[in-house]
Amino acid sequence: RIFDRVACINLFISLKMALVVALSSIVLHVVNYNATAHYEHNTRKITKTLGSNAVYYYAVYLVLSALIRDHFINECLIANSDSLSFMIPSFLATIVGGGLFVGGILLNLWTLQALGIKGMYNGDSFGFLFDAPVTNGPYQYFSDPQYVGTTVAMLGSTIWYRSFPGIILTFAMAIVFYISVHYVEGPHMARIYSKKNKK
Repeated sequence: RIFDRVACINLFISLKMALVVALSSIVLHVVNYNATAHYEHNTRKITKTLGSNAVYYYAVYLVLSALIRDHFINECLIANSDSLSFMIPSFLATIVGGGLFVGGILLNLWTLQALGIKGMYNGDSFGFLFDAPVTNGPYQYFSDPQYVGTTVAMLGSTIWYRSFPGIILTFAMAIVFYISVHYVEGPHMARIYSKKNKK
């Protein structure tokens, strides 16, 4: 029984750590792309170092950063899978979770089609500015469709794995995106385009 208790304690600690790491990866990814965007806008060091195609290398860097985030999220969901099995039947989790995940990914791809690589991956901070706000594609329905798509895909994964910590991660992701858009990215974009309009 002592060994059982120790095993339970170790399992609890590992599950808790998986959640903490996943939450940290969500925050750090957003901090990463905001900090690097501000750094490039203020210094142009990335462009000076990598040349005229810097924004494309930067896009690959952000995709890799997102994949690292998703890896830690996935590890947490797997470690805590079926913790909501008493609420969600397996067949329903597969249908609803899979549908939401695919829907979220498709929304992100639609956003990429509307914005292009430069628009999707902080090209504004590299000096590639739009002449007018994008209003076609998913922007007819959402102001920030890429974040909606990522959050919906996160919710889909949570339901697929029937993971209670996934609910926490989904809410955390939505909150972090909201804070980023309204208090970091939004003001940053406003400053960039206000300078453009003054010229």
